[in-house]
Amino acid sequence: MVITKRQKIFVSSLLLSATTSSLPFVGEGNELPFLAVVLIASYFLSVWSIYGQFSIFELVSLFVLPVTLTASFGLFLTQFEVGTLTRIILAIGYVVAIYTILLSENIFNVSVERNIPLIRAARTVGYLATLFVSFAFFTLLFGLDLNNLIFSVASTVVAVLLFAQGIWQIELKYTDPKRLIYYSLILGLITGEIAAALSFWPLEPPKLGIAMTTAVYVLLGVSGHHIREDLSKRTVTEYLLVAGGVILLLILTTSWGI
Repeated sequence: MVITKRQKIFVSSLLLSATTSSLPFVGEGNELPFLAVVLIASYFLSVWSIYGQFSIFELVSLFVLPVTLTASFGLFLTQFEVGTLTRIILAIGYVVAIYTILLSENIFNVSVERNIPLIRAARTVGYLATLFVSFAFFTLLFGLDLNNLIFSVASTVVAVLLFAQGIWQIELKYTDPKRLIYYSLILGLITGEIAAALSFWPLEPPKLGIAMTTAVYVLLGVSGHHIREDLSKRTVTEYLLVAGGVILLLILTTSWGI
């Protein structure tokens, strides 16, 4: 019996949801090693789900979101004690999210070889998924109470990967590898510096997650318009207004201990 890609994606989503949901039961001190194994499994299951001809860049860009989403889900379960009903709801939400992401990644993979009508919808889903995963991951990463330097370095690495897959989705087979690497590294370093600055603020994890997601939104949005050669002063102003509004909101809602 031949298994279709949709069936593979569904099976992979269920397996990852079940294994990640079991994190609270592996015993204290074993959660992070077990999560590392799950993350490796999430990568290979994602590759198996949409298996095709992959370039070197595709082996990274296609699977950043599934792995990062799995990391976010796993980190949440290791940081917070949740009831059975909540865990079930989260597991269902994870299945829906990763299933949708893998479907979009499959469309990107196919679109490298030929143009298909669904590519525009896939780009929209990919962009929204990037923002959602950014918020979840940075929020939970900050909640680990890591050393500021470690948090900044980890944020930089993840940001580079997020920007790499986001930029690759814009042009797909027409992507210039050198430009992709350059943009990803520069934008990732900027995001890491923002993370370093925010780590000294007395912010709660969700607020920091919003700030970091805004940074990804602005940087990825502006760079995307620049790559498509339709960047204008009005567009830049609109992104800056969004960033300024978020910064102002954070300043007004932060308890500075005065």
